[in-house]
Amino acid sequence: MKEVHLVYYSPALSTRKIMRSIGKEFNTTIKEHDITQGIAAPLSFTKEDTVIFGVPVYSGRVPAMAVDYLQQIKGESTPAILVCVYGNREYEDTLLELKNICQGNGFIPFAAGAFIAQHSIFSNVAKDRPDEKDKLKIADFVKKSIKKYQSLDSNSSSLEVKGNYPYREVSKIPLTPKGDKQCDNCGTCVKMCPTHAITEDNPKKTDKDLCISCARCIAVCPQHSRKFRGLIYSIARRKFESKLAGVRKDPEFFFIS
Repeated sequence: MKEVHLVYYSPALSTRKIMRSIGKEFNTTIKEHDITQGIAAPLSFTKEDTVIFGVPVYSGRVPAMAVDYLQQIKGESTPAILVCVYGNREYEDTLLELKNICQGNGFIPFAAGAFIAQHSIFSNVAKDRPDEKDKLKIADFVKKSIKKYQSLDSNSSSLEVKGNYPYREVSKIPLTPKGDKQCDNCGTCVKMCPTHAITEDNPKKTDKDLCISCARCIAVCPQHSRKFRGLIYSIARRKFESKLAGVRKDPEFFFIS
């Protein structure tokens, strides 16, 4: 591999963390392309490049905004590795959807992995992940991916991953983060919200119609002011965490044969 590109959509920064851990395992030049807030100009890659695509799982799917941005990225029989990151529930159709998008845009997926990170809405689920065990899994994934890359040829079959088509329907999450009295109106969340759901004149509030519950504002807030709050959130949190907080799921890998 001459040059490896990390292309990721990562509002809450968890996917970016795992993508960077993957990138460190390659003994070559790494270039990052963060598409969370859009793409200034369409990206294109040649067959000499290797691209690693990373997305978080939103209700078992690739986030709708990420789909729009990924459609602007073109390959030329470019080898690709697919990565999805989820909060310990399920990743369902995400890898399949990501594979189909990439194949349709001229990429040749030869490896894929589903990794676990701390849940961006319910933080007691998959708490403190990725951990040391996950890092070992990441190293193993990269080692096996490199081996598959070296054996790629015209006789290689299509990559098979988990998922179903038609993809599952996605419903809007009725949870919106808000700021509290710790907010000092610094404007960080305003600038970094991918859907422009927070305004400069009142950054404590969030436009519930524009918000996609991505938790980016929570991840970037210097004052730790923004959080999910309210009765509906408290009820949903208790229900979700009672089922999954004590469960540990491990990464899953898929390779071309």
